[in-house]
Amino acid sequence: MDAHSAEVSITLGDGRILSSAAPVPILNRLSFVPTAELRATAGADYGYAVQELYALYLSWLHAWPAAVVNRPSPQGLAGSYRHPSQWALLAARAGLPALPWEQSSADTPESAWMAPPGEAIAYAVAGEAVLPPVLAGDLAGPCLALAALAGTALLGIAFVRDGEGWLMSGAMPVPDLMLGGAPLADALARALS
Repeated sequence: MDAHSAEVSITLGDGRILSSAAPVPILNRLSFVPTAELRATAGADYGYAVQELYALYLSWLHAWPAAVVNRPSPQGLAGSYRHPSQWALLAARAGLPALPWEQSSADTPESAWMAPPGEAIAYAVAGEAVLPPVLAGDLAGPCLALAALAGTALLGIAFVRDGEGWLMSGAMPVPDLMLGGAPLADALARALS
C-alpha cells in the first residue's frame, strides 16, 4: 500500500473517531493550535513544536477527503486572515462598497490590524449569501464575490452604516455563527451535505 492510499484516523477528546476510510464533512473553526500541554513539556523547543503542530493541523485538514468548510491556509487554520487593507482591496475588486483604509505612523501596530466593529454581519457560505434583514439584497452578489476572491467557503462580512447605505468594515474567516441564526445554520447544513 502506498502512502497516498493509507487510512488516517484521528481520535477526538470525546472518543469519536475521524477516519479517512469513512470521511465526514468538517466545519473548520480552528483559530489556533492547542498549546497548553505543549508549553509545559516542550521547554526550549516550544516555538519549533508550535510550528510543527500548526503544520500537522494544516496538512490533515487540507488533505481531508470530504468537504471541509474553510480549509486551512498558511495564513490561518480556518482560512486566510488578512490585514484590513487587504480586505478593503478585495472588496473593491468584488464590487462591494467598503470603508476606505487609512493608516498613519501615529497608529499603533495592534490597531493597524483592527477593523472597525460592524453593525451588521452578512455571511457568504459556499456560494450562498445569508444577509440580515437590514442589509439590501443587492449586496449578496458582491459578498459572494468577496468570499470567492478570498478563497473562503464561510466568510463573515461586517458592515457599518453610511447614510442610507452600508459599507464593509471588515471580514473574518471565523465569524460568530450565533448571529446568523437559523438561515445560517440551514446554509451550513447544505454546504456540509
